[in-house]
Amino acid sequence: MVVHSSFKKPWYLFCCISLGLVSCNNAKYTQCQQIIEIANQANYQTQEMISQSSQPIEPKIWLEAARIMNQAAEQINALSLDDPQLVNYQNNLVKIFRIYSQSTDDAVEARENRNLKALESAVAEAKKAGLLKEELVGGINSYCLGKSN
Repeated sequence: MVVHSSFKKPWYLFCCISLGLVSCNNAKYTQCQQIIEIANQANYQTQEMISQSSQPIEPKIWLEAARIMNQAAEQINALSLDDPQLVNYQNNLVKIFRIYSQSTDDAVEARENRNLKALESAVAEAKKAGLLKEELVGGINSYCLGKSN
């Protein structure tokens, strides 16, 4: 079968565009996976560590949890992302992990100094970060699953 030359160019163009879209979606998917994997690992590590502790209020455990959250913030921040929406999610997730880390450090310090007002403030900051995280996770999941482009 002979294909007329006028059909070759549009078909070729369609194939190139399709491959470009697939490669863009693969890049988006890979970048989403990187963000989600780091965040999930940090959450898993901290939850596992806290749940296995015989004394959940032990400062050493909470300081280690703060270190894990700070490390996750650094790892997420180090990701090289090119999708503007993912960069926005990246920045917000870094901010949330840093708030969690700092408020945890502050809570431990306030507890050791028996400063109830500082402890309440640290807990309030962690709660705010939790609310921001819930909203952000919903946005990331929706965006990465292609429900919102």
